[in-house]
Amino acid sequence: MGLTALVAVICLPHALHLPVWVSLATAAVLTWNGLRLLLGYAAPSALLRGLLSFAAVAAVLLGFGRINGQTAGVALLVLMLALKLTETIRYRDVVIVLALCCFVLVTQFLFSQSPAMAAYLIAGCWLVVAAFVHIHAGDDTPIAASAAESARLLALAIPVAAALFVLFPRLPGPLWGLPTAGGERARTGLSDHMTPGSIAALARSGAVAFRVRFDGPVPPPVERYWRGPVLWDFDHGTWHTGADVARDLAPPEISADGPTVRTDITLEPSHQPWLIALDMPLDTVHRHRRAPGGNWVAPAPIDRRIRYVARSAVTYTLDAHLAPAARRRALALPAHGNPRARALARRWAQRTGTARAVVHSALDFFRRGGFRYTLSPPRTSRDDSVDDFLFSTRAGFCEHFAGAFTFLMRAAGVPARVVTGYQGAQHAPLGDYWIVRDSDAHAWSEVWLAGAGWVRADPTAAAAPERVRAGIRAAVADTGDLPYMAGGHGRDAWYHARMFWDAVDTGWNRWFLAYGPALQQRLFGALGLAGFGAAIAVLTALVVGVLALVSLWLAWRMREIREPDPAVRAWQKLCRRLARIGLARHTGEAPDRYADRVAARRPDLAATITDLAARYSRLRYASGVRLREHRAFIRRARRFRPRRRG
Repeated sequence: MGLTALVAVICLPHALHLPVWVSLATAAVLTWNGLRLLLGYAAPSALLRGLLSFAAVAAVLLGFGRINGQTAGVALLVLMLALKLTETIRYRDVVIVLALCCFVLVTQFLFSQSPAMAAYLIAGCWLVVAAFVHIHAGDDTPIAASAAESARLLALAIPVAAALFVLFPRLPGPLWGLPTAGGERARTGLSDHMTPGSIAALARSGAVAFRVRFDGPVPPPVERYWRGPVLWDFDHGTWHTGADVARDLAPPEISADGPTVRTDITLEPSHQPWLIALDMPLDTVHRHRRAPGGNWVAPAPIDRRIRYVARSAVTYTLDAHLAPAARRRALALPAHGNPRARALARRWAQRTGTARAVVHSALDFFRRGGFRYTLSPPRTSRDDSVDDFLFSTRAGFCEHFAGAFTFLMRAAGVPARVVTGYQGAQHAPLGDYWIVRDSDAHAWSEVWLAGAGWVRADPTAAAAPERVRAGIRAAVADTGDLPYMAGGHGRDAWYHARMFWDAVDTGWNRWFLAYGPALQQRLFGALGLAGFGAAIAVLTALVVGVLALVSLWLAWRMREIREPDPAVRAWQKLCRRLARIGLARHTGEAPDRYADRVAARRPDLAATITDLAARYSRLRYASGVRLREHRAFIRRARRFRPRRRG
């Protein structure tokens, strides 16, 4: 029963990320095995165990389409560990189960590397080591003594593990870098499509999008725009970036017009390829390409937490000379739809005469037009969504304002596009970093002006200036729709507790999970060991080699040696046969007491087992035993083949 409970504890966290059917199947097998042991039933037959194993493999193959890979492999391992318990009879079986528990324990890190999971893994390791100690010492050993010995062994091992972690040569890349398997629920960040309500839906999430540290003065709130995907095309109420944009348009020319800002960004998985950076991003060491809109695109979707340093310019010139292809793209509109918005834009163009004046007229229209900034805007039609927003509902979120403004600019002959990203940042009470959440998701416009290039124009800031000055909570009236961590429910004790945990988690990610070659070299430099990196690596490798040789020597010394006496081997084989039908011999149990216990449980075996136990005791402990008696016992023991009760 204790081993079944241990396996349940080891497998429990996997219920958070494995499919429900895997968790239910594992729980069913563990419950069945526990009840079987509690009621004294024999182990299932080899045929039944084989059928169950085949069913487990088939279920994983049908459920995942494969039996390897991160989630599918772990699911199969968990199911097989549970099934292995049903045939655990001998000491060797218990050792195999405990070894599998160690492996399943480590696989938890493939899904979560949080401090809480690390603490759980240490506790699980303590339980597994305690089980190893207990089965080695015997059933008569108190469980508390085995647990104390396990704690002592871990206390001795942790300093060695910590030293090896710090000194062992680091490999480039994260400590745990397996991507999340497809089909799992995951946070999805900014998309390359924007429809009315899409960013408002994202803003209802309080999940962390990224954390950032500023190397130097922190820009004021009105300059904390974080650039994401840029949207060039509009049709049927949706702004998006066509697949041919990167092919038809070249990356922009950028020049910084003032001091640059260096930021250290830890980006959470979004399953999107965008590398978010302070507007305007200039350079980073992380692999990327620059899109025609000036934003960074990673080679593959971000499916794990990454960290990179970016340099940005708050004041800059972007594409001082606009290419003809980019101009055509930035002026394109559908042939039909939104007639009132088109007419308004033409009047502005005729009255003002310059692009800069058209922009000012549009921003003044949003500033004085009685627009309402809300997370729950009314629905708009598919083909006349801009007209509906500008002249009917006059209520929307940032995507409504940015989309309508960009449409007006293009209708007036001013090149324009939509930029999506984030605006703002929340300072962490503990630590020198800032947090940007999904609730900070934002959209704004850029217009191209002669002599200035692409210039940011944020109609949301014109209609609801509190949004960029003080954050989303200060700008919306319906604060009840905001996520808890966006500040919509006050900053109470629970809020501060979660921020404290975020600081712990951030420190863990920064100093443990991100401990790579660069950080190791900085640590060696701080310790005055900068020139001894190669020597330390060689010394560490030698220490590891010596420890491995010592471990192999101890394993050889502790190996199971074949019993030379054939009578003892025959008795041990007899005990194994009885164990298969649920009558296992206890550690250190005398032959006569074992025979009495078997006879009480199985009267049909009483005469045979009592006779064999008496013969074995005489062979082992009496003097003057003849060779004929020795051989007769071996023959009778080999013929003894007990069967399960029907």
